[in-house]
Amino acid sequence: MTSLHIKLLRCVHITLLSLLTLFTICRGSTVLVLNHPMTQVGCVELERQALMRIKAAFTGPDGKLSSWTGQDCCSSWVGVACSNITGHIEKLDLSRASLTGDLSSSLTDLKYLTYLDLSDNDFQNKAIPEFIGSMEKLTYLDMSCSLFGGVIPRQLGNLQNLVELHLNYDGCKSASYRISELSWVSSLSSLKQLEIRSVNLSLASQQWLQSVNMLPNLKSLVITSCELAYLPQTLPFVNLTSLTYLDLSYNKFNSLVPTWLSNASSLVSIQILESGLKGRIPRLAFENMCNLQTIWFTGNLLDGGLAELVDTLADCSNSSIRQLDLSQNKLRDYLPNSLGRLRNLNSLYLDSNSLFGYIPASICNLTKLRALRICDNQCQGVMRDAHLSNLASLTSLCIGSSNKSLVLDFSADWYPPFNLSFLYISGCQIGASFPIWIESQTNLLSLTLSKTAISGVVPGWIWKLSAQLNYLDLSENKLHGNFPEMLMIKGDSLGIVDLGNNLFEGTLPRLQQINLRQLSLKNNRFFGVIPSDMFDQQSSRLQFLDLSGNMLSGNIPTKWDAMRTLMYVDFSSNNLSGEVPETLCQLYLLSWLKLSNNSLFGEPCNSVTTFENLRSIDLGENNFSGNIPKWRGDRVEQIRLHGNFFKGSLPAELCSLPNLHVLDMARNKLSGQIPPCFGKMTGFTKPLSNFYGAFTPYYIEMELSVKGSDRNFDTILPLLNLIDLSGNELSGQIPEQITNLSYLNSLNLSGNRINGHIPDNIGLLLHLESLDLSNNALDGHIPASLASITFLSKLNLSRNNLSGQIPSQNQFQTFNDPSIYEGNPGLCGLPLPNMCNPHKPDKDSSDDSGVSEKMTHDVLDKMMLWASIVLGFIIGFWAVCGTLAVKKSWRDAYFRFLGI
Repeated sequence: MTSLHIKLLRCVHITLLSLLTLFTICRGSTVLVLNHPMTQVGCVELERQALMRIKAAFTGPDGKLSSWTGQDCCSSWVGVACSNITGHIEKLDLSRASLTGDLSSSLTDLKYLTYLDLSDNDFQNKAIPEFIGSMEKLTYLDMSCSLFGGVIPRQLGNLQNLVELHLNYDGCKSASYRISELSWVSSLSSLKQLEIRSVNLSLASQQWLQSVNMLPNLKSLVITSCELAYLPQTLPFVNLTSLTYLDLSYNKFNSLVPTWLSNASSLVSIQILESGLKGRIPRLAFENMCNLQTIWFTGNLLDGGLAELVDTLADCSNSSIRQLDLSQNKLRDYLPNSLGRLRNLNSLYLDSNSLFGYIPASICNLTKLRALRICDNQCQGVMRDAHLSNLASLTSLCIGSSNKSLVLDFSADWYPPFNLSFLYISGCQIGASFPIWIESQTNLLSLTLSKTAISGVVPGWIWKLSAQLNYLDLSENKLHGNFPEMLMIKGDSLGIVDLGNNLFEGTLPRLQQINLRQLSLKNNRFFGVIPSDMFDQQSSRLQFLDLSGNMLSGNIPTKWDAMRTLMYVDFSSNNLSGEVPETLCQLYLLSWLKLSNNSLFGEPCNSVTTFENLRSIDLGENNFSGNIPKWRGDRVEQIRLHGNFFKGSLPAELCSLPNLHVLDMARNKLSGQIPPCFGKMTGFTKPLSNFYGAFTPYYIEMELSVKGSDRNFDTILPLLNLIDLSGNELSGQIPEQITNLSYLNSLNLSGNRINGHIPDNIGLLLHLESLDLSNNALDGHIPASLASITFLSKLNLSRNNLSGQIPSQNQFQTFNDPSIYEGNPGLCGLPLPNMCNPHKPDKDSSDDSGVSEKMTHDVLDKMMLWASIVLGFIIGFWAVCGTLAVKKSWRDAYFRFLGI
């Protein structure tokens, strides 16, 4: 058979198959192909050449395109799929191909392309080509993390056959999309799935929802982390009748829950997390939503409406709700009895709110419940084992009360029907001994029993159970016992142990739990020296170590080389002595180092010039001496060297720490002037500091003096911008540049030798709340601009050489304590008893009124002088000449005298 015959037969075969397909479509039936595949049609040459041009436009490694060789692009080219009937390319998947360079316009030569995936490549922040909008047969388009940039072209609105559009930039390494408006979306009439993540929509029109509302076939709408700032409360009409999945999380709505949700009655899942939703949850928004299975409103500002929401969902004859998450809001509400009618509920997350009242007994009807989290609220009353006796599916239980008014009254012989993997009980009254029923929970992976007032020795079954735990928290109780007996943990999964704030005692053994990542033994009664080889483990994974608030003595161990993962170290408030090992300071990942309130001496961390990851260092209340170390580090946020013997001048290197926002060097022996470069410390020009990292399980505490009193700062430490240089021997003037620190909260320069004037423009420190300049040698007046700082609530200017009248405007009306100004003999006015003399100008005054008055006096004196001269000339002239003109005898005698 000749090649011509073969081609003719192939053509006939294709024609017959096409007719069969057409006939089937016309009859509305389905063709079944039995036992043999359809004949694979070869690649269309024009489309193969287009693919080669597309490949040539990329400059990166071939990756999956290395298979693009040969003539038949349909059978072996990775990412290419063709029609079995026509041979035209219908699908092009270039995802995760490590491509860089340009996207060739030859893509438009693939006339029959319906599926295009360009995700996870690197188009180097170039604009999305407008020609994509001409590929009208596309039904699927994915450009997620393709690292295009700029504005998304409106031409995408021409893709009227598009069913799925994905623009997901969440977690991408660089570049970003911007969308100034979304009106083009309304043209995508066939769209069923729209996904936009981490795309900047801050400039999008307020009509974005109206545009989306024009899509009658839309089933899934995801617009998250897009900085949307407007969420309409109502719509003229709701066209989203097919919508089943809605996710608008991580935006900036700052608005109420919209009531139009109830008109999208097909909704199965609603997720609006951390988007600033506020106010009460409106009952109207959830009427007629009996298909709803998921409501996630985590991390908003909702303050009421929980009871109405539960009642509304329970009114459905067969409520479908399975997951209800309103945790981390501000709900001031109660749990209604109707909660027990949500019989399909399997997850209930209401933790971290302000819920009050009793926990309804009807929760025992929620037999499908797997997770119950009602901790960190203000619930009260008694919760009995009957509440939980029917919850056989329960695997996660979180119960707690922030005001410790909830009592757990479980029978001593109660045997629960469930087997938990997560148990959290905090702030509840559960009795003096360990709950026996916990021993039956053989699947536990995480156990927390904190702030429950249990006492006595930890039972042995707890330590047996810990062999399978990865989290154990028994903190803030009255437990005691000898620690070496408790450290015999055989399991290798335990990662976090918190036994802080108890009465444990004894000496510390060598740390044997090599998989331990976090260990807190703070505020107990451990004594003796820290074993020299306690942390000498090559396989250690320890990240956080807190031994503070004990009675440990001796030196800090020197063997730290093996602790490569250590990030947090707190040995504060012990009796440690000696020098700080340089091996500790040189840990690369070290982020938080707290050694305060000990008897350590020497020059700490002197070998370190740059901290790569350090954020906070607290060496206060020790015996350290020498010059202030010249540390550098772009991440340093807090430095506290309070109460030591450091001497010398303040190093200019402090000015180059870009994120420093807490600097406490009070009560040392520092001398010299305050460097003018202090005005360039950029950390004090930022409104907030992001201090806590993702791996910080404990509050980072630091004792600081603010507004005249010492207090521990923890959760609000990131918001504090403080400079405390009090109790030193600094001299010179307050640099004018310090007024550039626009977000400075607290400034304390008391107890030094600083002289000169208070900067006149100190009123630029608009966020200043506490200012202490007492016990110095400052002179001049109190700047009037100081009265413009409306946040100022603590002021001390006592024992200086200030003079003039005390301002009486704005905030100064509240500073009515005479001790604020005592020790300044030249000051006058309220609240001091010595009043100012209105007729006696202040010789030291340099304000505008004094200058103006002096200038006025000078002008008047000059005018009087010239007036006297002119008047004297006139009087003298006419007294002589006028008399001579009138009396002839006097005139003749005068002329004879002159010899005329």
